[in-house]
Amino acid sequence: MSTKKVSRALISVSDKTGLIELAKALMANNIEIVASDGSAALMQSSGIAVRTVTEVTGSPEILGGKVKTLHPAIHAALLVDQDDSNQLAELTLLPPIDLLVINLYPTSGFDIGGPALARAAAKNAKHVAVITNPTQYPELIQSLEAGTTEEQRQLWALKALLMTAQYDLSLIKAHSPKLRYGENPHQSGVFAATNLPEIMQGKEMSYNNYLDLDAALRAIDFCGSAFAVVKHGVPAAIAQGVESAETFLRAWSSDPISSFGGVVATNLLIDEDCAKEIVKEFVEVISAPNFTPQALQILSTKPRLRVVKQQANQMKHLEFRSIRDGVLLQQSDNLANPEDDFANWKLVCGPAIDGQIKADLIFAWAAAASARSNAVVIARDLQTIGIGAGSVNRLDAANLAIARAQQHRPSQLSNSVAASDAFFPFPDGVEALISAGVMAIVQPGGSLKDEVVIAAAQAAGITMYFTGIRHFSH
Repeated sequence: MSTKKVSRALISVSDKTGLIELAKALMANNIEIVASDGSAALMQSSGIAVRTVTEVTGSPEILGGKVKTLHPAIHAALLVDQDDSNQLAELTLLPPIDLLVINLYPTSGFDIGGPALARAAAKNAKHVAVITNPTQYPELIQSLEAGTTEEQRQLWALKALLMTAQYDLSLIKAHSPKLRYGENPHQSGVFAATNLPEIMQGKEMSYNNYLDLDAALRAIDFCGSAFAVVKHGVPAAIAQGVESAETFLRAWSSDPISSFGGVVATNLLIDEDCAKEIVKEFVEVISAPNFTPQALQILSTKPRLRVVKQQANQMKHLEFRSIRDGVLLQQSDNLANPEDDFANWKLVCGPAIDGQIKADLIFAWAAAASARSNAVVIARDLQTIGIGAGSVNRLDAANLAIARAQQHRPSQLSNSVAASDAFFPFPDGVEALISAGVMAIVQPGGSLKDEVVIAAAQAAGITMYFTGIRHFSH
């Protein structure tokens, strides 16, 4: 683990807590200090030797201090590759900076230079330590004598980037359309997006509407030409088809109780016939890539219905999720993995399938992949007849899917198919599906109990495929 001694520090802080103690430690270690005028004035008043940014660059702060560190000499000293002699030779006004101590003005001040400095230092963490909070000063001071480690610099760089991201988000919030409230009335909320959907009519979109719409679009992205109805982030019903009115009816009728008050998305054209069916039901949002003029006229008879024009099949490449004290980032899930192709599924028991059964099983797999884990989907005739999603165990998910199918589509249970977003850890879920009439199951496999699960399917004479890939969605 490489360590690096600090020889030159740049300080520009809004929060000056602990600044004098830090500056004294830097001076005790013979570290040259360059600082913005405000930070420099405080340190100089305590007898600490400091060069101001103005002295280094020859450019005084302007616009009331808005422009002070935005200068090539400052950023070059932060970004220079200190192992590259050609780059070092280009530095004329200021040699390399090894330490940046920075924190930002409140968002009402709209700090520009601070985030730019923090990002530059974080980008060059191989050579530069970036400190963004006074709580980090004690660790920095302890490391001055021996030098900062690469591990420290990388962690500090991450914290700097999270700080600038959080700052940017707060600015986005300040400049984004406000929602009536967040998930609940006592929570505030905004919607910030680079590609705003076109709201063609209806009440203002809520925080929960946007969440459900995102989940519905995910289901459509996974399932192809289809309608999806979502409630509380969970698909209530999905049907695949090419004619919009018929496909909407098949989706809604598969679970009309759960669909009531749902958010509906499709990648089909909403025509007059489809609009007539939609207005018969209580729908919160209807989203489609396009609507005929006659359809819009019919939908307008329900003025509170939110009509959203938005393209599906625009899969996100990255997903961000905020958690306490941080952000999780991952590549978005999709069905583009070759293992998700039916041709690469492994038949582990029962007869091979084709025709309608094959089409239903592929559809069920896509629907399960779009649902909240633990997810089990029962399907027939390119229509979900039972969805068990968001369960804390897979048997509950299977039983919920069965119960929904028995309640609304009992005649379709015989010779239906089922899909599970992850493996069955025990044979009980499979046995429940078999008892309900399922004749083919697809699942990822990979459980320690795979052989027992396969044996249960084999004993019942049903078909089972393993995909080798799972689709958790938390």
